[in-house]
Amino acid sequence: MRTAILAITAAFLIQAAVAEPVIVTPADNGKVIALKVGQCIDVRLSTQAASTGYDWYLAPGMPEIMGLSARTVTTPGGAPPGAPSQLDYVLCAEAPGDLTVKLLNYRPWEKNTPPAKTLSFAVKITK
Repeated sequence: MRTAILAITAAFLIQAAVAEPVIVTPADNGKVIALKVGQCIDVRLSTQAASTGYDWYLAPGMPEIMGLSARTVTTPGGAPPGAPSQLDYVLCAEAPGDLTVKLLNYRPWEKNTPPAKTLSFAVKITK
């Protein structure tokens, strides 16, 4: 019984270690991020979509080896309307391979205007 409990505890600890996301910010633009299958990236960005209309979007065409797990926006408590918020894209590695993740900062109603900012980084996923 004790051996079974130890084995289950070890499995949970190993899974927790793999589940810890890699934090990516605009400072990582152009870098290469190494992941293992099952590991996630938390792309942390500042957004002021509520006041300026500019928001971050994933560029279309991301390969299926990386999936979007969550997109959240957090505004500090007590912040005035239009204050900067933190936007998190959580992307998880689903299969081995190489890809480029690209995020674009733009106003969605400005159809023929290039993005105000871009963030792009390579991801190498191994087993």
